Amino acid sequence: MSNKKIYKGLNKRRRFHPRKYITIILCMALIIGYGYKKIKLDEVFKNIDISKNVSSLVNKLYFWQDPASEIFNLASTSTQKIDNSSQKNVTDKSNEEKSQKSSTADNSSTNTEVAVVDGIDVYLIQVGSFDNNKDLNKITARLKENKIPNSSIKIDGANKVQAYISFNEDDVRNNLEKTKKIVDDAFLTKLEIPVLSLEYTEEYSYIKDIADNLNSLLKNYEEESNYLNKNKDNLDSGEYKIILTKRENILDKLENEVNKINYKELDSFKTNLLSYTSQIRDNISKYGDKIDTKNEYKYETLLISSIQMYYEFINEIKAA
Repeated sequence: MSNKKIYKGLNKRRRFHPRKYITIILCMALIIGYGYKKIKLDEVFKNIDISKNVSSLVNKLYFWQDPASEIFNLASTSTQKIDNSSQKNVTDKSNEEKSQKSSTADNSSTNTEVAVVDGIDVYLIQVGSFDNNKDLNKITARLKENKIPNSSIKIDGANKVQAYISFNEDDVRNNLEKTKKIVDDAFLTKLEIPVLSLEYTEEYSYIKDIADNLNSLLKNYEEESNYLNKNKDNLDSGEYKIILTKRENILDKLENEVNKINYKELDSFKTNLLSYTSQIRDNISKYGDKIDTKNEYKYETLLISSIQMYYEFINEIKAA
């Protein structure tokens, strides 16, 4: 083989191929761009808290973002945070107000108060205890014949006939010897009427008014008792009528409040109390339009009856 043949074309000028160079330049640009991008990402991840919102990370990677877009996103995020914070404050305030109103409503419905009807002790003379009407009628007839005020009450299954009455023990004791001349085994006794406590909430505040009126009624009974014991032989029709008029006014107010009761658990209380006030009105009617000053014992009999019925009413309520 000749040397000419081996080195053929070695000294010829090579042709320029632009597509090859463009391809190479593009590849190098991609490699350089990718490397730059990786470096920037690594720097970002080193400087940020991974728990931050992704949107914050994106805003920091301004490498491929438009500056105007970056400003908009940051502003939107900031505004959203302010709006959310404002909304949260409004919501929290609204919830707090609702909670306070609910708490107030609950307190008003659950906070109970107690209305108290005072207990009283009255003194009488017991002249007999009977389990049959024949003996009962016989003794009451004898007492009436001797103008001794009396009325009967059922206690522990027996009808007990009681005479005279006072809130002061000495007033009754002064009549004991006179009574023993009719019934030799008569003795002084005390009728203890217990305190009545009534729980109520603000919605049923009229219960307090009922209790107040019952206390006024008891005071009115005491006023009549004191008047009778001090004026046995000198009753004044006008003064006595004033006491009875006060009682009727108290009954009017009491019944007005009782009729407001619309609570099922108090139906028995309402029925018994209205029955009692009806009986007291019936007793008042028996006093008549004019006070008979010569027959004072009739009025004391009605007073004994009224207080005995009150004793029965209170014990029925407490037993219910």
